[in-house]
Amino acid sequence: MAITFTQFANELVVNQTKIVFDHNIRYVKEVDETLIVLLEIPNNVTYLNNVFGINEIGEIKWRIQSVSDVFPLKNPLPFENLMVKGTDVYVSDFYGRRFLFNTTNGKLLSSDVIR
Repeated sequence: MAITFTQFANELVVNQTKIVFDHNIRYVKEVDETLIVLLEIPNNVTYLNNVFGINEIGEIKWRIQSVSDVFPLKNPLPFENLMVKGTDVYVSDFYGRRFLFNTTNGKLLSSDVIR
């Protein structure tokens, strides 16, 4: 069953619960009864882990795991894109580094480079 929500700028309303994020929302996709929210981060702002999982009653279930906790990357960046391929959900950054993550808890599962 689809989760009903509305979004405008940095606000997401789910089941009459309003969530106000620090930055505007770029994408919202529903996967496995979770809304995956990717925030749009301005170039001059340092804000990492900009992906959140929201449940059907408007609670933040998780924030995506920090890339540096799992992978030895230099220059971590905010995520720019959100892709759903079947049951797999990925985020990628400006450098084309792509990360598969668990939509139940936000844990990173694997990494590769796309271009």
